Amino acid sequence: MHTLSDGSPLSKEQLWNRDAAVSRLGGNEGLLNRIVDMFLAQIEQKRELLKQAVTDSDLEAVRFNSHSMKGVAGDVGADAIRSKAATIELKAKQNNANELHEDMEELEALIKQTIQVMRA
Repeated sequence: MHTLSDGSPLSKEQLWNRDAAVSRLGGNEGLLNRIVDMFLAQIEQKRELLKQAVTDSDLEAVRFNSHSMKGVAGDVGADAIRSKAATIELKAKQNNANELHEDMEELEALIKQTIQVMRA
C-alpha cells in the first residue's frame, strides 16, 4: 500500500479526486464516467510502456511516457498517479536515472490502488 511520507495510507480522495474531476467537467457525471472508462482502458498499456522504458534506461522514452501518463491521470483526477508520473518525468528531463526503478514500483502500486477505488 502506498503511503504518505509520515507512513499513513493515502485516502480514496488522494488517489482519485473525483469531485474535482466532475467540477472540471462542469458537473457532467456521464462525461466523467466515459473519461474514467477510457483511463481504465489505457492505463495498463501506459504502465507497460513506461516500465519498459525504465527497464531499458531510455530516459527520452521515460520522459515521453511519464508525460503521457501524467496527462491522462490529470484528466480523470487520479492525483496520486499524476504526481508520481510528474516526478518521474522531471527526473528523466534532468537525466537522473537514480531511483527510477523505485519510483516505478511506487507508481505501479498507485495505479493498482487507484483502479480499485475507481471500480468500487
